[in-house]
Amino acid sequence: MLELIRGYASAAFDGAERAGRLDEVSTGLVELARLFVASEPLRTALADGSIPATDRRAVLEDLLSGKVPEEALAPVTFAVETERASELGKTVERLVEAAELAVAGAAAGEPLGAEPPAGRTGAYDRIGGFAERVFEKVAQPQVVDTIEDELFRLARICEQSPALREALGDGSVPMPRRLAVLADLVEAQVRPETLWLAQYVIRAGRARDLPGALDHLVELAAADRGRRVAEVHSAVPLDEAERDRLSEALSRIVRRPVELRVLIDPSVIGGVSIEVGNTLIDGTVRHRLDELRESLSLGA
Repeated sequence: MLELIRGYASAAFDGAERAGRLDEVSTGLVELARLFVASEPLRTALADGSIPATDRRAVLEDLLSGKVPEEALAPVTFAVETERASELGKTVERLVEAAELAVAGAAAGEPLGAEPPAGRTGAYDRIGGFAERVFEKVAQPQVVDTIEDELFRLARICEQSPALREALGDGSVPMPRRLAVLADLVEAQVRPETLWLAQYVIRAGRARDLPGALDHLVELAAADRGRRVAEVHSAVPLDEAERDRLSEALSRIVRRPVELRVLIDPSVIGGVSIEVGNTLIDGTVRHRLDELRESLSLGA
């Protein structure tokens, strides 16, 4: 299982534990894994790398939304988008195992335990996956701005305090106690999401590199803000219904609320061109004409 998926799943399971739904989520993942094994058409469709990942994700969401807990379905749909199609079956099995371990930890009174050891790259991938899930659940773009600012300030505090980094990274101290130290220090000054992200850095084994790991989260927060704004080039103004449909469709694609910035651009002739973060969706007549012109040129 990719470390990115492991981190994403950890955030989903943590959220479920806080809501008292972890057992339900674990059961839902088991049911989903059984469906994956029992249904050859579903298994074949999800493992077909020739089908775009967003289409395969949509199939799974249409089939299971409302039938299994969202915290169980989300890690699997995230895996569909990020894991190699051929590895999806094994990844689902490992997600079930991870959920069962989370249930066992919660039953033992230690729901927020340390993650398995990983190198710097693996740990940063986990942190990135955890952040992906946390940012998905933030409804307002301005909240991401606040989290980014709080993470930056926390990074500077940790940078100036070697003693704090040493205390938070001391493996001889139980993980819940180290997490409590950080919570006591900043809980009253930051949003819950900021604290969860900082605590996961410790759980992921990067406490001694806390300033660098927090700065990495700052960069991820900045990138997330870009994914929440869609720049739309259109030949004509869009009415309210068109804006709502477009915003809803884009929100499903990027897994977070999307704000539209519509620019009237006569050069597109018809249709729209959309840029969301690093994703470009060009459905303009101008683009299709350029493609046709290129194909005719190649055929000449």
